[in-house]
Amino acid sequence: MTTTAKPGTDQPTTSGIRDSWTVTAPMNVVAPAARAVWTSAPGCYVPASDTPTVPIPVVPLTPPVGAVPAESAPVESQRPQPAARTWGGRLVDWGLNVLAVFGVLCIALTVLAFVGNYTIIMFKTGSMDPTIPQGSIAVVHEIPATEVKVGDIITVDREVGHKPITHRVIAVEQLGGGEALIEMQGDANPNPDPEPYRESQVRKVVWHAPGLAKQIVWLSNPYVLGGITLAAALLVLWAFWPRSTAGRREDENN
Repeated sequence: MTTTAKPGTDQPTTSGIRDSWTVTAPMNVVAPAARAVWTSAPGCYVPASDTPTVPIPVVPLTPPVGAVPAESAPVESQRPQPAARTWGGRLVDWGLNVLAVFGVLCIALTVLAFVGNYTIIMFKTGSMDPTIPQGSIAVVHEIPATEVKVGDIITVDREVGHKPITHRVIAVEQLGGGEALIEMQGDANPNPDPEPYRESQVRKVVWHAPGLAKQIVWLSNPYVLGGITLAAALLVLWAFWPRSTAGRREDENN
């Protein structure tokens, strides 16, 4: 059915009008089906629409009560496993550590000897047995003779041509002026020393250890000292010698 109407009026008319417009019945248009759009939330989707819509909040599905979460599969590291260090590298590290400890000990003893007036003596005889047996070493500290007491084990210097002697003090007489007359006797000797010693400075035994005199004598041998110095130099040279990039990378990984 077709009707006509004048422009600007709402009343239709059946007569033909030149400037009228024709109104026809609307056609039935089928809208396209909505497409389902999947979201990141599991098990949820939002229907698509060709017209602007209000965003719909998506609530993720909650697991049921009592459900045990699945364990994630272990992911293997992509980093290559470093190779085991060689025995040579471990031996070098061990040697360097020993040298470092020995060097620190030598420095400490040197500072102690100069600052605190400490020295090391060796017992080649058994006159102080059993307190200090033959072959022992002792650390002595220099003190004024006025501080010496009966029962102390001290070392005194004797006249030219005689070695120092280390015995126990059995009597002390203060002479004034910082000097003292000291009588001594070895623990293994039946009689005191022939004459007392007039001293202003003595060395008192503060520590001793048996059986180390032979080792000290062996280490003081020039050939032994030279060999130890050469071995230490070669070890340090080997440790700091330039190596290939692969070798350095292996050491860094370890």
